[in-house]
Amino acid sequence: MLLTFNNKIMKTKTFTTVIIFAFIAAYFNVSATVWRVNPTPNSSAHYSTLQAAHDAVTTVNYDTLYLEGSTFSAGGLNLTKKLIIIGNGYFLAENPETQFNLSPSIINSVVYCSVGCDGSKFIGCTFYTSVYLYTDNITFERNHFVYSNNLAIYPQANCSDILILDNYFETYYGYQSISFNQTHSNILVANNYFNGYVTVSANFSGIFANNIFYYPITIYNSTLVNNISLHSVTLTNCIVSYNIGNSTQFGNQNGNQQNVSQNDLFVGLTGNSTDGQWQLKVGSPAIGAGEGGTDIGMFGGEYPYILSGLPPIPAIYDLDAQSLPSNTLDVNLKAKSHN
Repeated sequence: MLLTFNNKIMKTKTFTTVIIFAFIAAYFNVSATVWRVNPTPNSSAHYSTLQAAHDAVTTVNYDTLYLEGSTFSAGGLNLTKKLIIIGNGYFLAENPETQFNLSPSIINSVVYCSVGCDGSKFIGCTFYTSVYLYTDNITFERNHFVYSNNLAIYPQANCSDILILDNYFETYYGYQSISFNQTHSNILVANNYFNGYVTVSANFSGIFANNIFYYPITIYNSTLVNNISLHSVTLTNCIVSYNIGNSTQFGNQNGNQQNVSQNDLFVGLTGNSTDGQWQLKVGSPAIGAGEGGTDIGMFGGEYPYILSGLPPIPAIYDLDAQSLPSNTLDVNLKAKSHN
């Protein structure tokens, strides 16, 4: 795609930002405002921290905070408004055709989802911290929860209608990826990779679909379908079908498979990205073996995992801008949709 802009001075980053703004506005809500957040010193963004962007009187419910990729962190957040927070994705240098800017969007201080922020979404962010939930109706989609000595998502009050979709939980062994220990209902956990404990209380009800569990899980009162477990499983009062275990976790009834080797399932890390290694290899027993003929694991089902957690807007992954003597800028860009 060739675009020509008449402008005496237009930097590449500025041009990229203009295009991204257009993509965000078109995809989410054309009547809402998009605010740029970039913690890089001397950035031209509206704000350098998420909290400053959130607290501004000009930021209102249903606005979008676009957290640009940076080697610096945007801090933490006490979220009391209904906002969409969009990051840059992660593992961007490991997968092809991701972003022109290969830096992730880092949040390294605690995030509180407080009363008033119901309806908010976090998409494509990288969390080096815990997220505490105090309200209903929060979506976590395509985020990276990095090695931590603490919980990743941890409700502090009764809550319902929580969506946890397409995230990569790289939580260190022995720590929690998610823990729901209050009274919770209508929780959907789908198409995630979990490298930490997943535990819920007896007052929980939800659906776990198309996840990969690399560490023990303890789940009550839920439907488990199309998941792969590579560790121990403790289930109470659950409906279990079309899952795969590397041992006898799910048995071999109702479409479940048991004693399936990890090496027979996935392409593996050699020659692949950190998240791409969990794609199904040719001949994998998970291919087409899920409910309705879908693939079992994080790349199948209703919410197939997107490599690098790229947000559901077109991403610019290649940009060539050349100034011409006529004070115009010829721009050749390549963008790819990630809906």
